[in-house]
Amino acid sequence: MNSRNVLLITVLLAAGTLLQYFISPLGLLLTPDVITAFFCLGIILIRPKIHEALGIGIVAGFLSMLVPGSILPWANLISGPAGAYACYFVYESYRNGRDFAPLFTTFSATLVSGCAFIAVASAFIFGTILSRFGNFGAFIGAYFPIIIGTAVLNAVIVQVLVLLAARVTARGPA
Repeated sequence: MNSRNVLLITVLLAAGTLLQYFISPLGLLLTPDVITAFFCLGIILIRPKIHEALGIGIVAGFLSMLVPGSILPWANLISGPAGAYACYFVYESYRNGRDFAPLFTTFSATLVSGCAFIAVASAFIFGTILSRFGNFGAFIGAYFPIIIGTAVLNAVIVQVLVLLAARVTARGPA
């Protein structure tokens, strides 16, 4: 990855982190992970190698971990790379000739990231989940709508920004 692409990823992750930081005090059960939208945008625009996408996911997971409001902050170190892998593979599968590939890719990557987060949290703090929610179904019922809503929000953000990038730079998705 060249320095221009590293700079683009850095700016996108910083913007996503700031946006997520300002969303975190809203008092939601789960802070919507909008950093995912910005790393998906970066992966779509620069099409890094798979190991570079993994690195982007690790950095994004670390940044998500620093934003307050997570039930298990370090689970982001797993969900971030999982989302980046999903973004890489889904976009590689759907990018040719599909105008809505960024939308579908980001929606899918956010779902993977959110479900990975829930899986890790469930495995490591199941007792806390049961004490807070009464049963596992209530936990899923509370968190899954937030994950779906975040996936929709992230997908729309990325689709709009990809279209704007295509107009402004004549570059668009790679």
